[in-house]
Amino acid sequence: LRHNPDALYDRGRTRTNRGEAKAVAQAVMAHAADTPELSLGVVAFSVAQRDLIQVEIELLRRGAPQLDNFFIQAHPNEPFFVKNLENVQGDERDCVYISIGYGRNGSGRIAKEFGPVNRDGGERRLNVLISRAKMSMQVFCNFRADELELDTHASHGVRALKHFLKYAETGALDMPKETGREA
Repeated sequence: LRHNPDALYDRGRTRTNRGEAKAVAQAVMAHAADTPELSLGVVAFSVAQRDLIQVEIELLRRGAPQLDNFFIQAHPNEPFFVKNLENVQGDERDCVYISIGYGRNGSGRIAKEFGPVNRDGGERRLNVLISRAKMSMQVFCNFRADELELDTHASHGVRALKHFLKYAETGALDMPKETGREA
């Protein structure tokens, strides 16, 4: 988990998280410089966040033309990509960076909207996403799993997201345990 509490989700206007997009772009450039032998894909939860990440990467690429090989031809069978959650099915890479984008806003509250994850079948979209990485995954988010409060109306997708964030942070998977009590 790449926790970035200062990156705020602009819910009202752009519906993006500029600080998180910059952090993802910097991580992409570091990957291109330090581990270019590994393929990389970036997935954002929304189209708006995907577009902003692409812009931030392009801005950084202009200052580092020596890394262009990674983006253009280093992995002809698994080229670098930036996609949104709904378009990532079938794309596997050695490393995957996930930008949640949604989350804590300027008032300090965590909006409980996570795009496609909130809808019916959101847990399946999340499952497809988290199975795209062959070797490693980094999750960029401005809140921790414990900060995401769920009510009785929370969708299965949002519940799965909370469990996934906890796993990304701790490496421990919340598994139900038998208590021996009556149902």
